[in-house]
Amino acid sequence: MAYKKLLDKLRQFLAADQAAQRKELDSIRKVTKKLKSKARELGAKLEETLPGEEHAEIAAKLEIIEAQRSKALKLIRELRSGRDQEKAERPPGS
Repeated sequence: MAYKKLLDKLRQFLAADQAAQRKELDSIRKVTKKLKSKARELGAKLEETLPGEEHAEIAAKLEIIEAQRSKALKLIRELRSGRDQEKAERPPGS
């Protein structure tokens, strides 16, 4: 009976880790979507703006947002690949 309780606790611990990773992945996805919409808004505003100081400022903001978004997408890919590797390493039936 003690072994069964220990196994149950271990399963709960591993499930909690997966749940935390899933929450982190979901929050990163939400941020990525917001960054994408903000980039679209700034891109449209950039096209409307005449070359000058404001145009350069908008272009700089757009560049920063795109860099942040690419970092977020890279992190999402890393989290997904880590999760896929864990699934592949698990023995069948667990």
